[in-house]
Amino acid sequence: MVELHDEWGVWYLPLQALFVALTALIPPFPSEVLVIASGAMASAGALSLTWVLIVTTLGCLAGDLVVYLLFRYQLIRVLYRWRWGRRLHRGLLRTSLRAGGASTWIGLLLIRWMPGGRTTSMATAAMMGLSGPRITALAVLGALIWSSWLIGLGYITGTTTGLPPWASTLMGIGIGTLVGLIIALLVTRRRRRRPLEPGGSTVS
Repeated sequence: MVELHDEWGVWYLPLQALFVALTALIPPFPSEVLVIASGAMASAGALSLTWVLIVTTLGCLAGDLVVYLLFRYQLIRVLYRWRWGRRLHRGLLRTSLRAGGASTWIGLLLIRWMPGGRTTSMATAAMMGLSGPRITALAVLGALIWSSWLIGLGYITGTTTGLPPWASTLMGIGIGTLVGLIIALLVTRRRRRRPLEPGGSTVS
């Protein structure tokens, strides 16, 4: 990982911010690996932890707001011109169903830990009609939490184990994946356990 930083030089963090922003539009894009790696490199002194957090948060915030605007103003229709856009929309719907239609701040923040959760959170907020200070606060808080979590996985793993950055990154990826799966399971089970109305529909 340090070699990757040496090869990219001063462009490493700007490119990381770009990749983080793109992940909001293309959830399978593996920016999480770069973010965890940057935390691991910060623990080894190869990067500034402060700048890693600032750049990652800004990239996350930019990508999230683009997703919000796409759904808030029905610009999602533009994506239907491409196959990947239609696949993205279907993936969002599946994640939203697994999340049980989160309708609270806690729910919108919680689903960010699920695969594709960043995108689903902002798309759901747009469809709920959140605007102004509420969506700004949600986007900023969500970006800070998401960035701090992933950077922390690499940084804390690196500082506590003394492993080289590449090993700390792999361990951080494993922990992050496990936590994401556990949260997805808990949210799904919570949705299934919702009481039913007399007509058979779940209470929202």
